[in-house]
Amino acid sequence: MTDAPIEWPASLWTETAGAAPACAPLEGQQRVEVAVVGAGFTGLSAALHLADAGRGVAVLEAVQPGWGASGRNGGQVNPGWKLLPDDVEARYGKSQGSRINAMANAACDLVFDLIDAHAIDCDALRPGYVQGAASRRGVAFLERWARQWSARGAAVELLSRNETVELLGTEAYLQAVLDRRGGNIQPLSYARGLARAAIAAGAVIHGDSPALSLQLDSDAWKLTTPRGALLAEHVLICTNGYTGRLWPRLDAAVVPVPSFVAATAPLEEAKRAAILPGRHAVSEARRVYVYYRMDRDGRFVVGGRGHLLDAAQSGDASHVHAEARRLFPQLADVAWQFHWGGYTAMTLSHAPKLMRLAPRLHAGMGYNGRGIAMATMMGRQLAMTVADQPTDMPVEPLSPIPLHAFRQVGLSFRLIAGAFLDRCEHLNERRSGMRLLED
Repeated sequence: MTDAPIEWPASLWTETAGAAPACAPLEGQQRVEVAVVGAGFTGLSAALHLADAGRGVAVLEAVQPGWGASGRNGGQVNPGWKLLPDDVEARYGKSQGSRINAMANAACDLVFDLIDAHAIDCDALRPGYVQGAASRRGVAFLERWARQWSARGAAVELLSRNETVELLGTEAYLQAVLDRRGGNIQPLSYARGLARAAIAAGAVIHGDSPALSLQLDSDAWKLTTPRGALLAEHVLICTNGYTGRLWPRLDAAVVPVPSFVAATAPLEEAKRAAILPGRHAVSEARRVYVYYRMDRDGRFVVGGRGHLLDAAQSGDASHVHAEARRLFPQLADVAWQFHWGGYTAMTLSHAPKLMRLAPRLHAGMGYNGRGIAMATMMGRQLAMTVADQPTDMPVEPLSPIPLHAFRQVGLSFRLIAGAFLDRCEHLNERRSGMRLLED
């Protein structure tokens, strides 16, 4: 074990984030009611909710708050799950599915409510989330999204092609949905703000304190770190795409998927006025999609899949540059100032997992690319398990993904095939002269 500091990725978010709170390493042996492993959105939300409820809580973070995906994502507060509401109810049953849908419906509100309640300075903006479709298949999905979420009280509007062009400034889509639940934040600033709020409420956060082992020691769980040990009645593991071998086979519950994000230099005023004038959070109804937005200084920020098995913190982002030019040809001559990468965590069911690993030991992970809102909500769900309160999500046993060792390779080829099918659909519709949807 070396004491050399771990280097943060040189990203837009590390460049522009608010100051980090002081989170000293764990020294010696301490005892606490609840130990949280991981200081990303899930762990920090859990710590904040527990501390607000008067629980004694300490967080162990391998580096510093927000170091993993919470400080590297695209900064979009996107609503819902990958699964549509009807699919959720079909999977979990009407009663449980309705509770899950209500929880998912409230997840974006929870993020922005915490930001307001704790005065977190993270460039929060809530113009709505837009999903665009460039194929018949995508349009059909958007119609289901709008119909099913509108039936459950969400403010969702189906847009025509002309309305989509006017709203976004791109002609790439046949149609779109505007879901007013969503928005944008500076994600590393949000993580650091949650950390400060949790500390103010009484939680203790230990940075540079990776959890090396976990075992039941008499009446308490014992977590060891390089310089100390933490004894706790309850343990919550909140490591998501950065899950290691702390608990047997927990890392096999999700598939970590590399994702890259790139950001331009601040755009000139004419481009700012033409590209995403409303500063919406946008993604696409495709098998392999990109997501994009504008930051507070007029930088265009775009993200998408990583290069197969390459999950380097900083890698070749030429593919997302090309996607940006596809959407907005006027970006052809812009300078790209930042690019970085990290892991998101996928599940086979496309649903997050709230798991009971052992008595008084729980984990929550697997957000499938919708981590800001759902991870924040998962933190609250995990806090409810400590209080022995009924959760909105079902608490499941650990179920490792079969043939997990091969899933990364399989997912990589699935991405290649998905991109190929997306391209074929686009070309076929251009050749057939599909009439674009008008008002």
